[in-house]
Amino acid sequence: MSQEKDSLLDPAFLRKLERLRIQARRAFPGTMRGERRSTRRGSSVEFADFRKYEAGDDFRHVDWNIYARLERLMLRQFVEEEDVRIDILIDQSESMRFGEPRSKFDFARRAAAALTFLGISSLDRVSVAVFDALLRERLKARRGRGHLLNVLRFLDALASDHGKALAADDAPRSPAPGERLPATPGTGARTDLSAVLRAYQRANGRAGIIFVISDFLDASGFRTEMKLLARRGFDLNLIQVLAADELAPQAAGDWLFVDSETGEAREITVNERLVAAYKTALGEYTHGLESFCRSQGIGYTLVSADAAFEELLLKNLIEARMAE
Repeated sequence: MSQEKDSLLDPAFLRKLERLRIQARRAFPGTMRGERRSTRRGSSVEFADFRKYEAGDDFRHVDWNIYARLERLMLRQFVEEEDVRIDILIDQSESMRFGEPRSKFDFARRAAAALTFLGISSLDRVSVAVFDALLRERLKARRGRGHLLNVLRFLDALASDHGKALAADDAPRSPAPGERLPATPGTGARTDLSAVLRAYQRANGRAGIIFVISDFLDASGFRTEMKLLARRGFDLNLIQVLAADELAPQAAGDWLFVDSETGEAREITVNERLVAAYKTALGEYTHGLESFCRSQGIGYTLVSADAAFEELLLKNLIEARMAE
């Protein structure tokens, strides 16, 4: 087994993943035969509907029982099973570096590897991209085991690339498949999910399944763009990853806190009252995001970056109806 596979998907976890598949909340028109219900009518074994016989139709699909009763030629139609495009968007902004012993970004890479494996196993086309203020790097959507290895190499390379300063580029745009856009000084490591989702919608006309893996610590007003995606028929799923110290801060005393994305610094005295207020505010934010997702038919789950990855991810995906 390759080093890339060992670092992201160990054999024991793969055996657990083989029992699952990504769950779609709606049927999609695919482009190649796969294992999912499509909106088109085809020739699978699952019955869908009847329609009137027309000249030139295949007599093998005529329901002769209906003809015997009604003397009308009716054709049986079946659900076509085809592949679906699955896009996995990973937040690589500066705040995703946080967390020990496993950072939020490391958890996100492993989650993306697991989702890719599930998609490839269902004969779907899977694309993986990273973002901060813009979409940065992207692997084109493909299917097959060879593509899984490419994704694992891509995710493995991100571990060493994450956080490195890149050359400036003043032209904000979405990358071509396989192209890397350099970060813009002062903004490249910030999160702007709203702009990222707008760019994604412009580049993708066909609805599919989307997973966004992020801490969602972003004030860009991304909920509006998520509403638009959901209304256009995209099956959107959010995996919110927070570090243990974000969920349950252990700090006490006088601290200088620095915003990792804006550079804003603030001196704060941490005590039990402040920690309690913080937890209340965080709970309101995460519960509010979850309520918004439920109201829009969007999948949502919250995970801790330091939790046991395999059991927690499998449990959360199933409970959030992202996998079955």
